[in-house]
Amino acid sequence: MITLLKHEFIQTRGLLGVAAGAAALLALLGSLLAATGWPVLGQLGLVMALMAIVALVPLTQILLAVRYWQSSHGRGGYLTQTLPVPGPQIYWAKMLWAWAASLLGALLSIGLALAASPLVAIGTGDQFRILTTLQQGWTLLTDMAPVWGVVAAVATFVAMILIWPAQYFFAATIGSQAPLNRWGAGGPVLVYIAVYLGVQIITFVSFAAVPLAVGAQEGRLAMVPFNLFAEMASGPSPADVMPLGFIPGLLVATLICIMWSVHSWKRRVSLV
Repeated sequence: MITLLKHEFIQTRGLLGVAAGAAALLALLGSLLAATGWPVLGQLGLVMALMAIVALVPLTQILLAVRYWQSSHGRGGYLTQTLPVPGPQIYWAKMLWAWAASLLGALLSIGLALAASPLVAIGTGDQFRILTTLQQGWTLLTDMAPVWGVVAAVATFVAMILIWPAQYFFAATIGSQAPLNRWGAGGPVLVYIAVYLGVQIITFVSFAAVPLAVGAQEGRLAMVPFNLFAEMASGPSPADVMPLGFIPGLLVATLICIMWSVHSWKRRVSLV
């Protein structure tokens, strides 16, 4: 496994390095423009910096998904599929590297936001709004939630980052099987659209099946009842709570994607 992970790092470090460097450069240029405070260029710079910071993790995951498809089921798959190791082991090496790169990308995004914030404050008089929101959210969480609630919130945040590579890899794997492999890159795209629609349905059902939310109760954050259909019927003013029903649905959908992909690597590997 270590050798496979090292191989993934070597094969993708250049690509990810370019993506990270481009994000840092755009964040710097955008922040410098925002620092000028000029009416149009300042706002343009603020948007540029924000987009560079926010898009880094999704960009990293999409680049690794494309690389996964190319090296597993595309032209590079002719070499990968002949390696003398079980297919699921190759899959897990690629998935673990994608998860690690995603978390590193998230840390880099936070670092870029912290570095850009002083420049942005020169032009706008305030920090990055996304950074302010994160700081206020963290302060509220640590002040009002018990320790287990803080741990659960951090674990949920991390899980929301890690679910995407599993879905992308699933689309690349199943979309490369016959008869979809005749469509080239269209097969994974078609499967991903189906996955997206399926996840929406599963999430809606999960919202209804898990009627719980996190809300303020006697000055502390606590579990409170949440009725999805009553909330939908109440009109445009949402309740001041954080529903939790989407979490089981997303985790179950991701687990299905992983198990199905592993099964495919065991029995139905195809090349485009």
